[in-house]
Amino acid sequence: MSAEWEEVLRKVNAFQERATKRGSVVWYRGHRSSTWTAKSTLHRHVEDLVRGAGWDVPDFDKIDLLREEYKTLYYDFLSDAWPLLGPDERSDWGVIFSMQHHGIPTRLMDWTESFACALYFAQLDRPSTDEAAIYALDPHGLNLQSIDRDGLVFLPGEAVKGTIDNRLWHPKYATPAKDLRTIAVKPPMTNKRMLAQRAAFTLSGDSFLPLEGQFAGKLGSEGYIEKITLPPQTFSDAESFVGLMGMGHYGYFPDFQGLREKFRQKKATVLRNVRKYYPPPA
Repeated sequence: MSAEWEEVLRKVNAFQERATKRGSVVWYRGHRSSTWTAKSTLHRHVEDLVRGAGWDVPDFDKIDLLREEYKTLYYDFLSDAWPLLGPDERSDWGVIFSMQHHGIPTRLMDWTESFACALYFAQLDRPSTDEAAIYALDPHGLNLQSIDRDGLVFLPGEAVKGTIDNRLWHPKYATPAKDLRTIAVKPPMTNKRMLAQRAAFTLSGDSFLPLEGQFAGKLGSEGYIEKITLPPQTFSDAESFVGLMGMGHYGYFPDFQGLREKFRQKKATVLRNVRKYYPPPA
């Protein structure tokens, strides 16, 4: 075991201990490149539009664009996908989670309660010479900073005005004049993939800053979020750890995508063995 991998595990354990002492839990998110930041697919989508068009757009106008683009994406998806959605997916939030599931930009950002699952995603298609990263998040601490609430916000099927008005984050309803803040939410587990990955979610606000940069950086200074880098020297240890968990592609993706990834992995293994044991003639 490399010293670099031992340091990764030390940081993960230290974060876990701090969260446990606060009576909280830890969510993880794996990035195969440490250059990636913690932003929702919707925010990255709007940034791509602005950059691709060569616009010089101030942040305030980008927020307006984000809200309008989200409505467009939502209603386009609703119109086209309605016959394909199951009963649990036809609610307000069910549609949003289906959008996220199928790669349509949303305010949601995927997390997991499992460090092993986050590491699997950090290793997925990661070149062995690249630095990856694992984000660790205390979701209760996030909500303390965001909405002064020590706990998660439950998202029922329909968007409702409860203690926290979750309609404010939904594109179907009017959003407030002031900027929305990012919150940690707990949805119903509507598909096998969410269960297998022990899925958790943050629901992004309007800020285009990465999560660690929001709230004037207080998430980091208060110990509620940490980005743990995985230098190239950790690649073999990380691969061994993922293999030791025994989940594999089909374990985390119990559907046809998982079977496809399992086939790709098996093919790569066969090709390595062919090259090793049947080298071309000199």
